Amino acid sequence: MKISMIIPVLDSHKAVGRQVKHFNMMNLPDDIEFIFVDDGSNPPLNIARYNLKNLSIYATNDKRPWTQGLARNLGAKMAKGEYLFMTDIDHIISKEAIDAVYNFTGDKMVFPRYIAVLTIGGRIRQDFSILTAYGFDMSKYRRGRRRLYASTHGNTFAIKASIFHSLNGYDPRRCVYGFHALAKRGEDCYFNTHFNHNAAENGWKTVIGPSIYMFPVGRFNITGDNNPKGLFHSLSYESVKQPLLE
Repeated sequence: MKISMIIPVLDSHKAVGRQVKHFNMMNLPDDIEFIFVDDGSNPPLNIARYNLKNLSIYATNDKRPWTQGLARNLGAKMAKGEYLFMTDIDHIISKEAIDAVYNFTGDKMVFPRYIAVLTIGGRIRQDFSILTAYGFDMSKYRRGRRRLYASTHGNTFAIKASIFHSLNGYDPRRCVYGFHALAKRGEDCYFNTHFNHNAAENGWKTVIGPSIYMFPVGRFNITGDNNPKGLFHSLSYESVKQPLLE
């Protein structure tokens, strides 16, 4: 395998269905696999419902409300790819981004994000009428070239699997909050800082890849909703501390 796409999932069944249709329309090479890590969904994800080439679904099995970093570690452990493409279920990966990683020979790639919606049919849409129906806060719209720009976020990246494993993946001590930790306390911040501290010594480089997209959630949503249309879950900022479980 060249790429292992790793996506942790919690109670996002409708979003998974849209993502599967989206990936199927790309007609991707046979050496790309998709790993959905089910972090305690109710009901659990059922692989029989999704017709996607090289799809695997693994369950964390310990019924945590949400420990995304540990779910990513499990996905990386099961992955066969030379590169791990880590992302979230509310992000929408473009064909251009996958092609860039497929042809990549470097160390790590990150991606600028733009606001969009993935429709029921699996198509990327940026019509204002659709975006506002999903809660997009139009005050976040930028004039000029950036328009629907939503920053480059540290939780979606492609990295050589060998580098990820040499760093021991996500630190389990930073993955037990049970919610999205802010103020640089979260697992993504610690992993990326750990990578950066080792990059100079090892000569690792980070490059910027093509654009990807994200649903209008959180600070891009007019009400701050992280679960528009019931596509995802509502645990992102609920302080539900979890036990330290691998």
